[in-house]
Amino acid sequence: MINVLELIDGGFLGGGQTHILSVRKNIDTSLFKAIIAASPYGKFKEVAESKGYEFKEIKLPKLFRTKFLNRLDEIVKINNIQIIHSHGGVAGMYARFYKKRFGNVKTVHTLHGIHYINSKNIFRNYISKAIEQYLVPFTDAFICVSDSDKKLALAHKLVKEENTYVIKNGIDVAHFIPLGKSESMLNKLGISKENIVIGNISRFDFQKNQRMILKIAKEIISKYDKVKFLFVGDGKYMKECMFMAKEYGFIENVIFTGEIKEVERYYPLIDLFVFPSLWEGLSITLIEAMSCGKFIIASDIPQNKELIKDGANGILFKTNDEKDLMVKIMRAIGDEELRSELAMQALKDSRNFKEDNMTREIEKIYSNLINLS
Repeated sequence: MINVLELIDGGFLGGGQTHILSVRKNIDTSLFKAIIAASPYGKFKEVAESKGYEFKEIKLPKLFRTKFLNRLDEIVKINNIQIIHSHGGVAGMYARFYKKRFGNVKTVHTLHGIHYINSKNIFRNYISKAIEQYLVPFTDAFICVSDSDKKLALAHKLVKEENTYVIKNGIDVAHFIPLGKSESMLNKLGISKENIVIGNISRFDFQKNQRMILKIAKEIISKYDKVKFLFVGDGKYMKECMFMAKEYGFIENVIFTGEIKEVERYYPLIDLFVFPSLWEGLSITLIEAMSCGKFIIASDIPQNKELIKDGANGILFKTNDEKDLMVKIMRAIGDEELRSELAMQALKDSRNFKEDNMTREIEKIYSNLINLS
């Protein structure tokens, strides 16, 4: 039995947390024991424990402090952990400083996007990159979730070619399926069957760029008064987005749900799924939307291009180009046949991203590290 600690810092339900839940669900429990460790603040712990997964509470401040390695050491020793699999920059920092100090584990680090290189804070960018580069020798295997991220990580010397693997994110495609609009959900949210729903499901962070949708919403509504905008998620930019909707005078056409656990209930309500991210790793949300048979309009960042083929299974727009996005949304609203055709192809393509296949590839890395040690 190989004991693995799936380590992440945040307690919210983001892409990294969803990824860990998929790995834990699909891992071969006859060969591996996977324990989750993360902050107890947020819905991640609640969801993990509701599924019967072992969850250890740990606080990992973004500003590194050695004393927090003691809690990690306690978890490792009590549970005889052989591999720490860290997810994201903060967890990766603690996991690999732990290996440097104690040396009693193998480390696997997954880069769920390289977010800090997009920061306008030059000091943060420099320090984060320097720490990542310093920790490379204390990493036994790297996983990138997209080909684009591997190229980027190699260019910035954050990984080594010889022990870096691309394993693309996967989802439960049997769970995210095309469904009709639930009447009870429509009533709950104040949506009528005549409404055209433009939706986004993401946490409200700067990179997710929901603000861009709101900037063009008024003009879209002026032409299509049956349009409603549905934003599912929570985060530090949510209040700003709510203020924008009020300030621009169309709050009655916008629905903010806040953080929810059962996102699969919201995809069927959406007619046009708009995904204007400024950067990503490989978006689990986008794969979920594809699997639910949604028509997708996404920013043309390299990672989105690995999922969306422009004009084949969705539409791409020039990143941060409001006019281009607005033109393509309006064109799609008026062309139901196009939406249906591209959504069907997105559904077919989503079958290439299954969580059980993803987990088998991760298991191979775990096994090789232990068998070679």
